[in-house]
Order: sequence, then C-alpha cells, then structure tokens
Amino acid sequence: MNQLKKRMQQMRQLNQVRTWQGLAVALWVMAAVLGVHLAWRGWRSAQPAAPGRARAVPLPPAFQWPAVDPAAWRVFRSGAPVAPPPVAGALSARYRLAGVFLILTEPGADTDTQRCAILDDLQTREQILAQEGEHAGDARVVRVTPDYVILSSGEHEETITLAAGSAGDPEKPTVSAAATEPMPTLETTRFGRRVGDTRWEVNRQAVLAYYQEMMDNPERLAGLFMAMEPDRDANGRVAGYRLNTALGEKDFYNQVGLRDGDVVRRVNSMRMTSQRRAEYFIGEFVQNRLGAVVLDIERDGQPQKLIYLVQE
Repeated sequence: MNQLKKRMQQMRQLNQVRTWQGLAVALWVMAAVLGVHLAWRGWRSAQPAAPGRARAVPLPPAFQWPAVDPAAWRVFRSGAPVAPPPVAGALSARYRLAGVFLILTEPGADTDTQRCAILDDLQTREQILAQEGEHAGDARVVRVTPDYVILSSGEHEETITLAAGSAGDPEKPTVSAAATEPMPTLETTRFGRRVGDTRWEVNRQAVLAYYQEMMDNPERLAGLFMAMEPDRDANGRVAGYRLNTALGEKDFYNQVGLRDGDVVRRVNSMRMTSQRRAEYFIGEFVQNRLGAVVLDIERDGQPQKLIYLVQE
C-alpha cells in the first residue's frame, strides 16, 4: 500500500516536470519565430525598391519671369524719364488754407449747403476758391470740412488744416510752417484788420457788438439797409444792391472795405435779389454758421471778390 502511494506521487512529479518543459519549449519557439520575422522585415527595408514601385517625388515648379506692367515697358522703350513720386508735404508747403465758407442755398431750398475752400497758392501768389472736385492750381480738392481740406496730386493726398483750427487736436494732422505764418497787417479797423488787397480778418464779437447797436437804434438800422439801393437789370428785376454811403452808416461800410458805388451781386454765392436774402445772410452769421464771408461785387464795372475771414 505504501509502495502504491509512493508510485503515484512520483508520477505526479514527472507530469509537472514535463508540463514546464513543454511551456519552455513553446516560449523558445515563439521567440525564435519573432526574431526571424523582425530580421526579415529589416532585410526587406534595406533592399532598394523595385523600379515600378518607387514613390513619386513632387518636382519644383518651373521658373517664370515676373509679370511686368506694359506701361513700364513703354517708358523704357520711349526713353522718357520716369517721374519721381510726389514728395510728402509738397502740397502743404505750397498751399495755405485761409478759410472755409458755406455756399448758401436759396432760402427755403431743400438742398444742403456746400463748403468752399479759400486757398493761397504760395508759389503763384494767387488766391483760389474751390469746392470739392474742383482744381486749385495743380492740385485737386478732394474734401472740404470746416477746418481742413484734403488735396490730391495724382495718387498722392495731403491734409491741410487751418492754423487756428487744429491746435491741441491729436486727430488732426500738423499744418506746414507756411500755413501758420501770420499775414502782415495792412490796415486796422474796429472790426479787425486788412491782410490783403481784398481780404480782411474780422472779429466776430466786434461785428456782433455793432449788430446789437443797430438793433437798439432803429434809425441807424434803417440807414444801414437804405444805403444799399436796388440795382435792376434790363428787365427791371433786382440783380444786386448799389452802395450809397450818403444814406447812412458810411463809417461801417468804409471800415469793411466797401466804397460808394460798389454793387453787391452775391454773398457766399447767394444772389442778392431782395432784402429778405440779406436778412437771411445776417441770420446765418449771427448763428455762427459762417467761418468766412465772400462778397461778389462790381467796382467801376469790374468784378471783384472781397473775402472776410471770421475769427473769434
């Protein structure tokens, strides 16, 4: 009995040994197969690819000369010199913005008022009045605002600002030195000073003080209007007002540069055909809507423009 038990124990031990030996052999076989597989893949990757299976490599694009504007070729062929680009500040160095005035529409009209710039051409010594879209010498007026204008020359644009309208405003460009030089005083009056043959700088408060004097004295106010007698055309219609200083307020008219016999045809482009229009113009001035006043007059049969730059 004891021998049988011993015999069975030996057989179990033998079976365990054989099981471990089988597992070891299986692991060794798997490792060998894996090693062979890896070696095969390494050898395949090292071999040159077959001609028919080579991967396509993108070629760089063919060289092309850059396109040239035909206009440039015409310049080279003709031998004409190429114009240099405009120098920055050239327009502001040449033009001085003296003022901006409203072109008044007829009373009761629905259209908006337009602005007109008063420009000094420092090169030609000319005085130019131009609206948007019009030319001022060699420059074109692109935009007119109450205190600056935009001028263009070709594709080049510059902003020219009133010397008195841009101080302390960082959004406004700096004006040129030429634009800030004060004009010499030729004559001083109660209402301001004359700075040119037909240009005045008038103080608005001084004019309003005179206007209040007229309102407080009806006789003087009547004389102010009576001095302007209707000037009629061939059809008998009022075409302006002729000054007769003997009828009243001679000192006032003389101090603003008007002479006896002058005929006022337009004020800021509004035709003076009735006293109502003159009153409308005065109302615009009192409401501070006029930065400048331009009178179209006839003097000794010749047209002239008298310009009054309104200052505070």
